[in-house]
Formats: sequence, structure tokens, C-alpha cells
Amino acid sequence: MTDVIEGALRAVHDQPVISGPVLLDLLSDVLPQSDSLLVVGATDSALLPALWAQGRSVTVLVRSHDDAGRIAADAPGNVRVVAGALAAFASDEGASYDAVVAVDGLDRTGALDGTPTTWSQSLRLLCGQLRPGGTLVIGARNPARLDELLSVPSARDAAERELEAARHDHSRPASVHALESSLAAEGFPIVSVHCGFGDPRDLRTLVSVRALADGGPGTVITSVVQRALDQADGQRILSTAALVHRLSLAGSLSAAAAGWIAVVGGRGRSAYLRAGDDAVWLDRSTDGLVTGGHDTRDLPATLPTSSTVEHLLLQQVALAQTEEFRSLAARLGSWIRESAASFATMSVYFDQIHPVGDGFAPGLSLDHRPTQGSSASSAVLLDRAWRRFAHRLREAGHENPWPATLSTDQLVELWLGMSGVTEPVLDAEAPPLPPAPEDLRSTLERAHRDQDLVATMRSELETTTRVLANRDTALQLREARIRGLRRDLLDEVEKRDEAVAATAALTAGRTYRLARRASQVADLRDPKKLARVALKRADGAIRAYRRMR
Repeated sequence: MTDVIEGALRAVHDQPVISGPVLLDLLSDVLPQSDSLLVVGATDSALLPALWAQGRSVTVLVRSHDDAGRIAADAPGNVRVVAGALAAFASDEGASYDAVVAVDGLDRTGALDGTPTTWSQSLRLLCGQLRPGGTLVIGARNPARLDELLSVPSARDAAERELEAARHDHSRPASVHALESSLAAEGFPIVSVHCGFGDPRDLRTLVSVRALADGGPGTVITSVVQRALDQADGQRILSTAALVHRLSLAGSLSAAAAGWIAVVGGRGRSAYLRAGDDAVWLDRSTDGLVTGGHDTRDLPATLPTSSTVEHLLLQQVALAQTEEFRSLAARLGSWIRESAASFATMSVYFDQIHPVGDGFAPGLSLDHRPTQGSSASSAVLLDRAWRRFAHRLREAGHENPWPATLSTDQLVELWLGMSGVTEPVLDAEAPPLPPAPEDLRSTLERAHRDQDLVATMRSELETTTRVLANRDTALQLREARIRGLRRDLLDEVEKRDEAVAATAALTAGRTYRLARRASQVADLRDPKKLARVALKRADGAIRAYRRMR
């Protein structure tokens, strides 16, 4: 059944501003079975069948004939479809609904002719349709979404251009606090708000504001937000990891949300995720984060709330705490060797392991499922983990306290030694390393690092060239000295030959022979000297004879 009221349009086909499968998970938790349900706006057609089942009588309000006819064609008999403006609808209706759902927001609920209706006025009209004690679910787009502001602009579609006028409405909430204040002004001071991260047309991650406040850098909630932002398309100015880290430090992760879903009269869980066909939810408990949903057999029942091991390692690297780094690496090595059977079919990632007490516990792993039929030893697992850490450390541009001349293999070998692995590790089935960030800032930082590397290599080349030139000069001086010494040696050899020839000529002369004879005659005239010469000759003859025997 279709009703047409004031403000209805003909040739307009609205597209949902906020939509996605994860909204169904939230609505199924917060919406009770009610006698009457009001759905306002161009709600995602995939949600409508689930909403129709939540009320015995359902009313759907859209602003165009086209949307009304499309919805009415598939609606069951308990659904009434109305085409027109919210102001005209509210003038005819009273507070007659047990639940009101406007997940698409209030930006396109007014008529195009006459005085425009502000966002706060539309909120007042919408709240007037809710009975006391009822459930209200309302969505709002984030007009100052940091993730979008730090992205390279892309071509906007017709729905985005149509929302340009809504940005000039100063009553429209621009933050979670403003949304809560607007609902409190209408008599709803107790509100739970979920932030949707990623593509607003296909939301797959919802995280409550309270969970974002309790989380911090390196926690499971922060990794959930980073995973959602990583899956968004388009080139970025700042890497997702850097953006999430800075916002988590400031407690402002809600500023990067694509939109907010506020719930009055119902409580949702801490987080809702969609990973492929898997629907996962996280909820806070005294022991940590409880997990549940569909097809979550590979997830632990409870997730820790502490920061990841990678976050602690990066913190120790930044503070040059090498002893603490070595101690943590040793504990990691012992834990992985003791728990190697638990990781027999999957790799270990330090960004998905959390310290718990004196040990460690696995965190949320939705993108890295076990591979059947493969196994790895503890040494191979540690090698893969340290290589991934080294890759992420270098790609993020972090400085480290170890010498800059060490290569990645040398760093990994050093860290493996800290973990108790002393033998070389051979890994024939190593998984691929994560891709490098493609944002503009990381690209510029890599370009600057390459420039610094080129400058350093040029300086080393100049120094080496200068040293070689000095050595060449020294070698030339030594060669000249050696040549001079060789000339001097040849001169001395020539003089020695001349002296030998002169001596030979002298000894061959008659005068030398006469002097020799005279000396021998003098020896015969001295009996003692003659006896010594005779005894010496006799002793020599005896010794020669003994040697012959």
C-alpha cells in the first residue's frame, strides 16, 4: 500500500547515505519486536526485509514516488509505504510508534519547496513519533571525516553533490558529542553511539564510542578500526597506521568515522565486524573482549585488552631500550617454542599477539586463516615474525638503536639470537610480506630516505676516492724511493766488484807473495807460535778422521 502526502517528489531516486551489512547485525540486537515500527529515509534495500520482520505494523517513509513504488512492490501486507516530507507526515501522525529507525540520517527528509527544514527540526519531528519508552535508531554522516580529508579527492556522485546543501545547516551534528547533545535536548540523555568506519555505502565495521574510549594504541579495538580504514579505496595523504595511532593517542578515533549510529532504548555490543561472509561481534567483559557471531570457530573465545607485542617492541625501539627489547624477545622465543603446536598451520604475527601476565595470548585474526596441510617449526615461525617486524619497521620509517649499516637479514639474525635461535633458518615457504604503504606521505618519506641514502653513498664514494688518491700518491713516492735504493745498490755492487778485482790483482802480485813468505818465516822463528799452529792443524786432522769413522 502506498500513500502520497505533501512534499513528495517524482523523478528522484535516493541512494542510502549510510548502508552496509553490519547495520543488520546492530539492528538485530537493539530493535525489539514491536507492534508498530517507523522507518524513515532511503534505507538500504537489503535491510528492509529484516526491518519488516521486527514489527507487526511497519510504516516506511520516503520522499519520492519512485522509491515508494519500488519498496511497495516487494513489501508484505503489514507494510505501509508513504511518499512525502517528514514535516507533512508528522502533522498527521502522533506519538504512535514503538520503534523509529532512521539509519540513513535526516538530511533528505524535507520538501524542496517552501521553507527548508533544519536537521534539529527534523530530529524534533522524528522524536515526536516515538512513544515513551520506545527505541530510536538514528544515523548521521560525519561532515568532517578525517579519513576523507586526508584522501585524494575522487569524483563525487549525484548523492554526494545533493548533500552539499546539508553542510551549511549549522544544527547538523559534526561530532559524536554534538549528536549526543542534540538527542539530550529532545529528552534522550542516555544514548549509545556506534561509529562506522570505512566506505559509508558499504559499512563493515561498527565500534561503540565507549569501546573506542577504553581502547588505546595497539589494542584490539584500534586494530579493528585500522583494518576497516585499510579496506577503503582511494589514495591517501597519510598512512592508515599513522592516522589511527595519532588519533588513538588523542582519544579521537570517532573523528575518522564515516558516520555515527545513535541508539536510544537499546544496547548494542562493543563492535560489529564483517569479514567476507563471517559476522563477528566483540563485547566487553571482566576478562577482556568476548567474541561471537557466525563462523568464528578460528577466533579465541576471549581477546585481551592490552597493546600488541609489536606496539611494545616499537616503543622500546623508539626509546632505545635495548635491554627491555632483548628481554621481551627472549620471552617471545620461549613462548613460541612452548606453543609451537598451536601455530602449526599458521604464521605468527607480532601485531596480533598481546602480552597477558607473564605470557602471551593471540589476538584478533580475521585476514590470516590457517592453511591446512602446512606446518612450521618454532625457529621458522620466529624467523617469519621477525622478518615481518623488520619490514614494517623500515616501511614506517622508524629509527632503531642498531647500526644503520646492518641489513634486514643481519637484523633478523640478531633478533633471532635474542629469541634463542642460534642456527641458520631455512624457510622455503615464507609468506609474502605486507605491501608498502601507498599514501603520499609514505611515498615522500621513502623518497627522502632514498635521497639521504644517495647522499650518504656519494659522501662515502668521495671519501673512498680521496683515500685511494692519497694511497696512490704514497705508492708513487715509495716506488721512487725503491728506484733510488736500487740505483744505490747497483752502485755499491759495482764498487764491490771493482774492489774484488783490485784485491785479486794485489794478491797475484810479487810483492804480496814476498810479504806472505816473510810472515811465514817470522812464524818459524817463534817456537810458541809454531807449536800452536802445529797443534791446531793436528787437532783438525784428528777431528776429520773421527768424522770419517
